[in-house]
Amino acid sequence: MGSKRLPGKSFKFLGLNHRLIDFSILNALGSKYLNNKNIFLLTSKKKENSKLISYVKKKYKISIVEGSELDVYSRYSVFKKQKNFPLLRLTADNPLIDPQLIDKFITYFKKSKSDYLTTRAMNHSKVWKIKSDFPKGISLEIFYSEKLFINDKKFDSLNQDSPTWFFFNKKFKAKIKKFPSYGAYKKLKDNLSFTIDTKADYLRVKKFIKLNNCIPGTNNMSKYSQKKFLNQ
Repeated sequence: MGSKRLPGKSFKFLGLNHRLIDFSILNALGSKYLNNKNIFLLTSKKKENSKLISYVKKKYKISIVEGSELDVYSRYSVFKKQKNFPLLRLTADNPLIDPQLIDKFITYFKKSKSDYLTTRAMNHSKVWKIKSDFPKGISLEIFYSEKLFINDKKFDSLNQDSPTWFFFNKKFKAKIKKFPSYGAYKKLKDNLSFTIDTKADYLRVKKFIKLNNCIPGTNNMSKYSQKKFLNQ
């Protein structure tokens, strides 16, 4: 809610009845692997998030972790007692990650025997040179809890805003992999952006959702139109 470029963005409407946070949560709930008991909203203790927290508690009854505004990594401490526990990371400003993609991603991770799997390209890493097969904003990461906390004491002000920093900078021994594109995603050019950081992003994605009748919690990626997106 405290975004400087787009204040209150998590609460902004992307459809007639769905806010950005609704898209994120409903898409997760649409996965066969996820439910109200294993979905957590990790946010900060800042007062401006109180409206968002109340809304999510009442509507979805999922667990909510309130932590540091700047130290995003610290919010994951709730999972420290979990041993060899897979953690899927979804960022709430990426509203078009549909349940089918989540299912395929988790299934691939289970079969790959990797420690860390992602769809992302890490442009700010000097050692992760692999290019993403997905447009910006189709961002997923999954990793094991034990591998995340192995670097617990090494997090500082330079990297605490990125919980998976030690994975994609290859600062310890771990098997990391990129998730390959498939189906309709292969038709989307990688210079497209589905993330929402600014007002321009918000208006563009909102229009895209309207043109393609994107309904959160459904597998409607096959209906997405790159042409409609580019012609906005």
